[in-house]
Amino acid sequence: MKDLDITLDNVENARFSYIYSPFIALAKKDPECIFSDNELMSIALIYHKFVLANGPKSKYMTKFQLSNIMDIFFEIEDRNIVSSLVFRLCQHTSDNPSDFLPEKHVSLESFFKLFTIYFTRDLEIKMKFTFSVYDRADTGQLNGEEVSFHLDKLFENFEDEEEAMELRMVSGLNTCFITSITLFPQDLKELFFQKFDKDKDGNIQAEEYYEVVRSQPMMLECFGRVFPATPRMDVLALCANVMSWFEDSPNPRIMNQHQSILTDS
Repeated sequence: MKDLDITLDNVENARFSYIYSPFIALAKKDPECIFSDNELMSIALIYHKFVLANGPKSKYMTKFQLSNIMDIFFEIEDRNIVSSLVFRLCQHTSDNPSDFLPEKHVSLESFFKLFTIYFTRDLEIKMKFTFSVYDRADTGQLNGEEVSFHLDKLFENFEDEEEAMELRMVSGLNTCFITSITLFPQDLKELFFQKFDKDKDGNIQAEEYYEVVRSQPMMLECFGRVFPATPRMDVLALCANVMSWFEDSPNPRIMNQHQSILTDS
């Protein structure tokens, strides 16, 4: 791994190879890995650049940095969604060294997880992660209070009433079950429960959400944006050298029966 980046000198290139080669090799063996060797190296290099920004002796990216990445680069503006994203991405990682602080640091494994979830075209992976982001209480279901919270935040994120009114047009939310009616959060809440709550127990179970999203992928982010719009993903793919994101690249992403290209939300 010589001369990986012209902004790194020979010593820093050697340091990168020494530190990250084992992690890249481990990631390659993961059966769920969707990246080529060069793409994994590029993602690790991005991680390394953020680590360097924390000082010459730093070894890890911080959660504060990851939050800024989600906000600035991935354009996820809802701070509650960002907080939940960071929590889920950093959850269930393998054993880390004693100097790794789970409440502060982000591992390279979590950073790989971020890129896997955002660049995969597997709808199953995306929807399970998305529901976990909405499920802040980690109960495997969304109750009325949680649904109201997400819908209220959805409306708050718009700068003026005109934009909010556009959101209230259900057709703009791609709900596919009613059109041309001006709705408010409480109205949408009732409609969402009619659509998702199959057993009418007052909760939207994870499996109920999955069932609807499988049949209508546009419902994936119905409780708030989790993924960037496609044009932004194209920019991120180019910046991160994830060329398999593009169908016409030399290494196109292989699609299976569960995979679906998600259009702009």
